[in-house]
Amino acid sequence: TLKGGNIVATFNIKKALGKIILNEDKRNPLNDDILVSELAKQNYKLARRTVAKYRDQMGYPVARLRKKI
Repeated sequence: TLKGGNIVATFNIKKALGKIILNEDKRNPLNDDILVSELAKQNYKLARRTVAKYRDQMGYPVARLRKKI
């Protein structure tokens, strides 16, 4: 079914997004626009606001709040 496939796709996108965020340079975290570009390299074409929504749902704050010195 389409709905089931959609859930799987969302899960895979969030998994890819989580991996990108976990592997980012903590001194220079990636903003949502860069996250969009990184996901596009993996053939996930999403709007910035969609990436922001998924990042938020996963409990990751915005880039400047993820920054570690």
